[in-house]
Parts: sequence; C-alpha cells; structure tokens
Amino acid sequence: MKSNARHRHICWLVAPVLATLGAPAFAGGLYRCSGAKGELAYTNKPAGYANCVQVASYQETKAKPVTADTAPDISKPTFSVESAKAAPQPGQWQYNDSQPGAAEAAAAGTPAPAPAVARSESPKVLRGAVYKINKRNGITEYTNIRPAGKSYQVLFTYMATCFACDVRSTVNFSLTKLNREAYRAEIAAAALEFGVDEALLRAVVHAESAFNPNALSKKGAQGLMQLMPGTADDLGVENAFDATQNIRGGAQYLAQQLKSFQGDERLAMAAYNAGPANVSKYGGVPPFDETQVYVSRVSTLRDRYRQSN
Repeated sequence: MKSNARHRHICWLVAPVLATLGAPAFAGGLYRCSGAKGELAYTNKPAGYANCVQVASYQETKAKPVTADTAPDISKPTFSVESAKAAPQPGQWQYNDSQPGAAEAAAAGTPAPAPAVARSESPKVLRGAVYKINKRNGITEYTNIRPAGKSYQVLFTYMATCFACDVRSTVNFSLTKLNREAYRAEIAAAALEFGVDEALLRAVVHAESAFNPNALSKKGAQGLMQLMPGTADDLGVENAFDATQNIRGGAQYLAQQLKSFQGDERLAMAAYNAGPANVSKYGGVPPFDETQVYVSRVSTLRDRYRQSN
C-alpha cells in the first residue's frame, strides 16, 4: 500500500553479519546506516557506520528452531517499526523505485531509461531475511545470510518494495504461477465480510507480498497486504503480521476505495497503491510509473484468478 514519490533509486546493502552479542538478548533494534561508500547498511550494531537511524525494534520470543536443510517455519515477528511514530495518513506514504518513462518501457518490454547519475557498483539487495542464531557458547548472532548446518530463527523478512511495484521487474505476470490455496479461508472470509471480489483480493495479496506474511518494506509496510502502521491502526489491525488480521484490514481498506470510486476496480487498485487523494487529483490512475505498472499487473492477476476458479 504505497503512494508516489519523486523518482529515486533504492539500494539495499545489508551487512553480512548484523551483530554478535556477548550474551543472549531479549530486545534489540535495527538501524539503517550509511556505509563507507555511501551504500545503505542495515545492522543492529551501528558502531562504525554513519547517519544511523533506528527503523525497527523487536522483543525476542522463544520459537522452535529449524535446521538449515528444511524450509524455515517463520515465526510471528514481535517488533515495531519506529517510523510508525510519524506514519502518513492511510494510503499516503511515499515510495517509488523508478525513473521517468519506466512504465512505458515496462509495458513495451524494453529496458527503462538509465538515470542521469551514475549508480554505485555496490551489490543491490532488494529482499531477504534476518536470521537469529543461538550459538553453543551462549552468544546470539544476527545475520542476513541463511545459516548452513545450524539451527536458526527467522526474525523477519524485508523487501525494498511490493512484489508488483518494481517497474523493472522481469516477472511475467501473465505467466507467473498463481497461488490459489494460500490463506484460502482468510481471503474468502474477508471478501465476503467486506463485499470485495475474492479474485481481486487474492490478486492484491499476490501483488503486495507474494503471500509472505512477514514481509516488511523499506518504508515500514507490513504483512501480506503491506499495511502501513498508521493505516493498520485505523483499521483496527493490532498485529499486521497476523495473516487473518492483515487480510481483513486490507480487504476493509480495499472496500473503502471501491466505495469511494463507485466500484471501479482499476481506480481502487490505484488508490490502494498511490492513495485516494492522488486518484481524485488526476481524475483516474495517476501518471506515476509504479502505480501504472501496479494497476496493470494486479488487473492481470485478478483476471487470471477469476478464470482459474
């Protein structure tokens, strides 16, 4: 759930090992800092970095460890995004990872225009996870590299922007695999409660998080339907990482946009992404690259989910 911003490239570089603490920790914070070459580094130990700002805090809870050779059983995160203190109004937060003309290029299947300023050659990490490892000597280690041969806990996952929001995405949304089973009961119940088409609701979940309940974006959008903390509060969502609450909140917000725009699903999608004020301002889908491709991709997913039923 995002609004437009001035076109800005986002580069995520997460330090390979976030921190090693001398004793088991029960609370901690995650900081966004500037590295030596100007890259962004995410760490819970800001010493040695510049311009550090705390972006998240968490209370650790006991969780059943999983081994590296099995799929992680992602436990419910118990942290809060500090930026929520200044959370924008519902649907009004800002993020865009595109350049002018990128939407047209994406539609045509051609590369987006290169930015005028040379980009850093640093690795660009757009999504990943932060793992907690309890070592035998009592030390707790945090890392964004999936541990091999060790027991670990996934604290949370992160991504730069929503699954369908990157105008440079190479995903073919006409062919990408659909997920008809994930959260079937939750989506059906929320769609019925708020009068939202089930295929549309599932398409938005797919577009926002690709069905990742623990997704956390750079700007703090949370969970399956990427609710901003302020929006989640307004919708009565106490834990945005709880699938049932998140889907119910997202469905309620989507229903509000459908009502505001007389049932026009394209405009409701645009409002979900760019905010209703921008849709009203432009009298239609706003001319933002991200919003243009988002509406197109969600429409494609919605149609495919409808046809698959």
